Amino acid sequence: PQTSSAVLLAVGYHSVDNQKDCPPLGLESLKVSDDQLESSSYLSVGLGPHRGRLNIQSGLEDDDEYDGAWCAGVEDQEQWLQLNALRPTLFTGVILQGRNSIWSLNWVRTYEVQFSNDSSVWQPCMNGSEEAVFVGNEDLETPVLALFPEPSVAQYIRINPQTWFSNGTICLRAEVLGCPVPDPDNPHFSETESGSSDDLDFRHHNYNEMRKLMKSVNDECPNITRIYTIGKSYTGLKLYVMEISDNPGKHELGEPEFRYVAGMHGNEVLGRELLLNLMQYICREYNRGNQRVIQLVKDTRIHLLPSMNPDGYEAAYEKGSELSGWALGRYSFEGIDMNHNFPDLNNIMWDAQEMAMDKRRVSNHYIPMPEYYTSTEALVAPETRAVISWMQDIPFVLSANLHGGELVVTYPFDCTRDWIPRQDTPTADNDFFRWLATVYASANLVMANPERRICHSEDFQQHNNIINGADWHTVPGSECHVMIMKVSCQSYAHPFKILKNVSVSSNKIFSITTFNITKK
Repeated sequence: PQTSSAVLLAVGYHSVDNQKDCPPLGLESLKVSDDQLESSSYLSVGLGPHRGRLNIQSGLEDDDEYDGAWCAGVEDQEQWLQLNALRPTLFTGVILQGRNSIWSLNWVRTYEVQFSNDSSVWQPCMNGSEEAVFVGNEDLETPVLALFPEPSVAQYIRINPQTWFSNGTICLRAEVLGCPVPDPDNPHFSETESGSSDDLDFRHHNYNEMRKLMKSVNDECPNITRIYTIGKSYTGLKLYVMEISDNPGKHELGEPEFRYVAGMHGNEVLGRELLLNLMQYICREYNRGNQRVIQLVKDTRIHLLPSMNPDGYEAAYEKGSELSGWALGRYSFEGIDMNHNFPDLNNIMWDAQEMAMDKRRVSNHYIPMPEYYTSTEALVAPETRAVISWMQDIPFVLSANLHGGELVVTYPFDCTRDWIPRQDTPTADNDFFRWLATVYASANLVMANPERRICHSEDFQQHNNIINGADWHTVPGSECHVMIMKVSCQSYAHPFKILKNVSVSSNKIFSITTFNITKK
């Protein structure tokens, strides 16, 4: 198809003058239900309108029921993806993305937009006296924002592709920006998310803001907190840790050491905010005389590393929540995935067991790192080396990593034997790890909701929202004996959603800590 002769609107990353700054309606966050999405046609069930969500991820295979976009079943300019906002809404823009796939190349290059109040009569989005045509994508993954010349109030919106990649077909993922219009005749719709009674800082914090928040917590609770660093990122940003204890800076015999890490993938930001709010919460509740918190601080030593990959976070933060896509900021500045960057000690142990005459004599409690890994020329991120040194310095008894992009808790091992793509590969402490994972998964009301929609392509509810890491997908070089809590379907949630996500998850992390202290 040829490009329309109408004026193509330049893509913008900032609001135009006098345009209200409206948040995403929630295609990516799943606030928009599948029933609110319709299309003119679709290529297959797995490419239906319910899959036309920004950043949705497909499985490894195309053409299954969980594919990576909405794709039209007909290649012409009459195809559309439609959203019913359920109420009058001020629509201000659209974010478009191509199809998530490792096997095919499909994206929309230009598109038009129409609005309706009844889904029967449609009015085009105009640019002056001409129908507006918006610039779409030139690759699979980069989100592209288009703001409307004039915001429009309607209940329905359609995205109508006009041109697409010549060697592909009509496929897209989308987010729609809009503000609900107050409706005095329908009191069931609220204009904003419900607030919180906690006096906490619910928003995104960049590196400097994170430092200030941690300093303010330390100033407020100097007797039970200490800030220290374990090293620096590739660009020189410090890896700050908040210690919480009744004797900061001291290891007390018999007192367990807990470690929580967030931001290993820099664009998975909710864990960072959870830990920042957790340190605020513990400090303020301690000062208020909350006996549960006082007992926790007395009986344990907690270490919170809110940002293991500050370089990646800053890259994602600069683009913003919807425009950073799925991968920007995920890796270190050097392009290293730190979730695969630790020494692969599993296979060293398993190889030793295979060769040993008496397998009971093979050490499984201490395996030295191989010489090649400790070499200065090894492709090991400075952030990874810093965390390893940290683990060698402090005898942690329990560790957890907070990630995003799913709702599930995984437990070790993460790597399969014999390089099988996925297989249950338990540790000797499998019962304990499964119990520990269940404590969090059952307490998180969003994760445990049996009516919730799956995030992307895996139905973890059939496993009660916990799974052996290797039984999901094998990951050599992950940290050993670490729980991974994936706390949000999104990687980089919009600031509008931070309050809800943090409120749901932060108390559950607090609960898992106190619950295990009482069981020690």
